[in-house]
Parts: sequence; C-alpha cells; structure tokens
Amino acid sequence: MKLNIKKWGINGEGIGFKDRKPVFVKGAIPEELVDVKIEKRFEHYSNACLIKVLKSSSYRRFSPCPHAQCDGCALMHVNYKGQCQMKASILKQALAKYANYNGKIEPLVKNNSVFGYRNSCKLPVKKRNGEIQTGMFKAGTQKFLPIDRCLVHEKELERVRSELLICLRKYNVPCLEGDGQGLRHIVIKEFEQKIQIILVSTPMHFSQSMIQDILNLENVCSVWQSIKIHDSVDIFGSQMNFLGGQRNMILHIDNLKLELLPRSFFQLNTSQAKNLYRTVREWLGPCESLVEAYSGIGAMSLLCAPKAKQVYGIEWINDAVQNANANAKNNGFDHVYFKQGDAASLFSKIDKVDALIVDPPRSGLDSPMKKAILKKQPDQILYVSCNPSTLAKDIADLKTVYAVERIRPFDMFSQTQHVETIVSLRRIQSKK
Repeated sequence: MKLNIKKWGINGEGIGFKDRKPVFVKGAIPEELVDVKIEKRFEHYSNACLIKVLKSSSYRRFSPCPHAQCDGCALMHVNYKGQCQMKASILKQALAKYANYNGKIEPLVKNNSVFGYRNSCKLPVKKRNGEIQTGMFKAGTQKFLPIDRCLVHEKELERVRSELLICLRKYNVPCLEGDGQGLRHIVIKEFEQKIQIILVSTPMHFSQSMIQDILNLENVCSVWQSIKIHDSVDIFGSQMNFLGGQRNMILHIDNLKLELLPRSFFQLNTSQAKNLYRTVREWLGPCESLVEAYSGIGAMSLLCAPKAKQVYGIEWINDAVQNANANAKNNGFDHVYFKQGDAASLFSKIDKVDALIVDPPRSGLDSPMKKAILKKQPDQILYVSCNPSTLAKDIADLKTVYAVERIRPFDMFSQTQHVETIVSLRRIQSKK
C-alpha cells in the first residue's frame, strides 16, 4: 500500500493517513511517499511496516550504525537538521493538543556532540559461543543482540567496555542463565575522564585479582558489585558492595564540586545537562523559599542556592540524598537541605514555598503532586521534562492557576526521539 507521510509520531515514526485514520510507520519520514504493509489494525489507528521508500525526504540519510536492529536510536536514519525539526515539531504538537498552548517556543538548544555524548551505559551480558558478550535487548523484547560498539556512548566508555570484556573472559566469569548464578549487567559511568564500573550479578564472589585487574584499566577509579536476586525494572539490586578504588565519582559544574554514589542519577549528557541547569538558574527569580522535587544529587538546588534564603530538596533514592546533603555541606551551603521520601508527601509539609523546581520521570507529575502544587501555589514553577506529552498534560492540569512564561527545548539525546524541555510557569491567581 502506498502512503504519504504527513507528520512525525512521538516515538520517531512517520504518520500517514488511510481512511482518515493515522497509520504509524517506523522508519518513515514526513514528506516521503512509502510502500507499507499494515501489521496491526486498531479501532482508531494502524501500525505498518516500511517496505520501500518511493520518494525520499531531504532529511533521510544512510544510518551510520551497524546495529540499528537494536532500535535504541529511533532517528539514526535522519540527518541532524531533521532530528531537530522532529523534536521541535513533537513538542509543539503536544503542547497544542493537550495544553491548548500555541504560544512562543524558544529555539531548540542543539547538542554539540551528536555522537559519543552518553556518559553512562547499562548493558546486559550473555555468553555466545562460550564467550561473554555485551549487547542490548531489542526494544520491547528480551531478544539479546550482541553489540561491539555503540556510536552514542562516549569513546572512553567504549574503550573500557572492550577492555573489561577481555578481563571478564580471562577469569571466565559466568553469566546468568535460567535459574543459575552469574553476571547480569555491567554499568559503566564516566565523569571528567574517570570511570566507575558496577557489576550487577546474583550473589557471587569476584576474585581480588580480577578486581585489581579492572582497577588497573586506564582511567578506571571505582568498582562496585550490585547484588540482584529477582528480576525487576530497576537495573540494580537491593545490595550494593564496594569492591575497590574510590567510593564516589566527582563532577564539577561551574564552581560546584559534586559527588555521586553508584545509585545516584545524573543526566546522561554531561555537557547539555550543564546548559540545562544553568538555564534553570537563569530563569529562577530571587525567592525566600525554594523547593526542588526529584532532586537527585542536588545539582540544580545547589546552582540556584544563591537566589534563595532556604532551599529544600526531595528525592526518593537514598544514595542520592546522601550525596546531595554532602554536596551542600562540601560546597559551603548551610541553608540547603535534602530529604528522602515521596515528593508530594514531603512537599505538602513545607510551610511556605515561593518557587518550585520539578524534574519528574517520563510519567510526569503524579496526581498527589499536582494536587499539592495547586494547594501550595508557589509563585514560580520551573518544570524540567523528558516527555512532551506528559509535560503538556501536566501544564493543562495546572493552568487554572499557572500561565506559561517561557519554554526552551534541548536536544539532550541525539539520534533518539527524546527531547528535554524547560518550562517556566508563573502563578496568575491570588493565593487563597
């Protein structure tokens, strides 16, 4: 079936229309004429597979990735100009559809490194032909795909990953198969040319000689083991064992020195994260009381601390809270405090809030948090989002009290469909 592709889908697909119903085509690009085969029909839309491109978009390119079948990067076949256009378009569509917002959106902040930008990798391991391999699970499946190189990982990550594999093979480390014992994943993080390695496994012993060999790899400064017994969404298990090197990773942002434990999250693109955090600081007005929900290691709270008399951070992950409080103390901020717990619950207990920073997961703000915001009514909200749809839906739920002041998108994850966005919301009604 021939189909004209009219617009982008939120997951990077092309969308055409058949009998006035959308047809989603993975790998197709707007303004293309394609030959497709319908795979699944639903009441209001269909999914189709791309058979052939009959008329190409000027945005189409030959994918430079030899492992495109992993589906981890939905836009490898789109040039960078097209990727930026897609992300701006998706954000604009979501805001119009869900929040009825058709106002100004500032230009997308482009990524200076469209390849080799990702500072962390979390890779499953399996044995193939008797040899341990790292790879990825094909999107939406448990099918393991061995991958010898990932183009979006920083070069140091890829070098260390290759050398770590040699070390694991040398010591014949078992991989988890069925109900047995063994290694599940390896996690590698890089900050300021220092590497941390976390071996995620069932309860098992790693020899000290192997740990020392890993620490002897160039720039590796830290090795941990995460004990994971049961399958779960969280890649880490409940127990984290320090095996050698230095406990914390170190990261500098402007004049801040930040420490990170293994469970602590930091944005996967260090350079763009700094640009994003500086924008939050720039947009935040002076205030008496500032709260950051989903605060992680406290980077945004600490960057914004000079603008507030009191700063409170709320975070669910305990390691991140430990890091955040230590970071506040080590950077000389005695008016910044972080607590572990549910965002809505703790936020509701704070007496007075003038400004709020939120950086929620892809699912956006949950209902209790939105209710708490509408009750507390801080003067300004700075919303950092990784999902245009949930961002727009949350803005719609808050618009009885808040108006959009500024919107700026960031290309944090080039080659993928994801777009990061900062929105400044200003209270428009008097507090009750």
